Parts: sequence; structure tokens; C-alpha cells
Amino acid sequence: MFLKRGSSKLKRLVVWISLILFIGLAFTFEKPLSVKFDEKILLFFESIRTNFLTVAFYVFTEIGSFKILLPITIIVSIFLIYKKRFIEFAFLMIAFWGVRGVNTLLKGWFERERPSFHSLIEVGGFSFPSGHAMNSTVVFGFLFYLFLHILNVRQKNRMMWLLATIAIVSLIAISRVYLGVHYPTDIVAGAGCGLLYLFIIIYLYQLTLRLKR
Repeated sequence: MFLKRGSSKLKRLVVWISLILFIGLAFTFEKPLSVKFDEKILLFFESIRTNFLTVAFYVFTEIGSFKILLPITIIVSIFLIYKKRFIEFAFLMIAFWGVRGVNTLLKGWFERERPSFHSLIEVGGFSFPSGHAMNSTVVFGFLFYLFLHILNVRQKNRMMWLLATIAIVSLIAISRVYLGVHYPTDIVAGAGCGLLYLFIIIYLYQLTLRLKR
């Protein structure tokens, strides 16, 4: 898909949509229409809560947390160093730590308080944009890219892995709304900003490989 040379138009489209979504929400998340939308979605998820869904979404929110993403990144890093893929290791570090830094800066800039509804877990810090959505988009997205690039996965299997990656990231993002610790606009903005950062990382990685040749 977006990893093929012939998909440059699709990549540009995704980048522009992500940019428009993030900028648009950055200027409108406090507007009455956006607030009303956020409240309705939050109340909807409250209305469908069950013990099974709560456990399931708690697991997904943990997958997107620092304490899970960090060990995954460390394991992949060890593999990359063992294979002497030092450029890939460096960009994985930039992806993992860089996106966290950008998210922290953005949250400090917007200073949006978390929802005051009935949250199922306690979380500190600001809300916009969602760190889970942003971090998981970048980390799992870049790991997916490295997986295809290093292992030369067959074209017919790439869509399956892409859909699996999208599903994991989406469920992590949805879990934050279900658990009541993020507004939907936080999630969309986090995913949009994460995609922008991911494409920048991939572009710089590809540029580095071309310059090395």
C-alpha cells in the first residue's frame, strides 16, 4: 500500500488529510459543536459498557502504554543491533522517543483537561492530543514498515499485516474513549499527528538509505 513507489498519491492524500484533521481540531475542539460531539460519543460508550468490554479495552489500552511499547521496542532494537541494522535502530529510537516528546509538547501547549465523565481508570496529565493514539500510530506503524522492509514480506501478505496493524492501533485508540480518559477529538487529533510524524520518519529513513548508497 503506502510503502510502494506507485502509491505516492495515496501517501500525499493521507498526509494532507492528517494535517487538515489535526489543525482543524486544534482550532475547534473547544467549540460548542465539537464539545457536543465529544459528549455524545462519550455517553454512548458509557451506555454500552460491560464487564467483558471493560476487560478487553483495558488490555488494549495497556498494549498502547509505555510499559508495553518500551519492551517491544527494546526487543526489536536488540534484533536490529544483532543484524547490524544500525540505521533502522537509530530511526526506531527517533520514532519511539521523538513522538513522546512531540506529544508532551503539544499537550503542554493546548492544556486541555481530561473528560469529567465517569472514567474507569485514573490518568494524569492533559488530554489533547491523545498520547496513546499518537504513540501507537507511530511505533506500530514504523515497526510494520520495518517488518516489511527487512523481512521482504510478499506483496499478497502485506495487506493482512497492514490491516492487523490498523486494527491494533484503532482498538488502542477506542479503548481510551471507552475508559473515559479521552475525548474522541483527542483520539482523532492524536492519530492524525501520529501519521504525520510517521511519514516524516519514513521519509527521512528512506532519504538516509539513498544517501548511504
